[in-house]
Amino acid sequence: MRTSSGRKWLLQNVMPVLPVSMEQRRRALVALGVQVGAGTRVGPGCLVYGDVQIGDRAYVNAQCYLEGSVVVEDQVYLAPGVRLLGTTHEIAGPDQRAGDLRRAPVRVGRGSWIGAGAVVLPGVTVAPGCVIAAGAVVTRSTEPDGLYAGVPAARTRDL
Repeated sequence: MRTSSGRKWLLQNVMPVLPVSMEQRRRALVALGVQVGAGTRVGPGCLVYGDVQIGDRAYVNAQCYLEGSVVVEDQVYLAPGVRLLGTTHEIAGPDQRAGDLRRAPVRVGRGSWIGAGAVVLPGVTVAPGCVIAAGAVVTRSTEPDGLYAGVPAARTRDL
């Protein structure tokens, strides 16, 4: 569901600071039109807006940023400060390099774990069962059941 301007304001300005439980935060996101599955926990300080879907029994830790076209499948763990970026800009002329906004969906496959401070860039799919190391920047889609680390992230071992 696309976020209206009023809902977007609530998601950006009120939800991150509500002193409520993780379950209450999940229910508030659902009430604001975000698809959040059963048993999912959402930590404080998260910014969630756009076409975001979060599956069942996922964990979105504190200070995560999910924007644009983002799908987080079931049983995914997002550590603190993870950034899932489902939009980007076209490169424009010299007067303003950030041109037209472009949606490029992000998907995080079932059972994956994204480490603290990691960034998944627009258009990337993290395959099921992957671990993305803390601080990694994922610039290309991954293959299932691998550990990815670094900037840009590369597969370092099979799981």
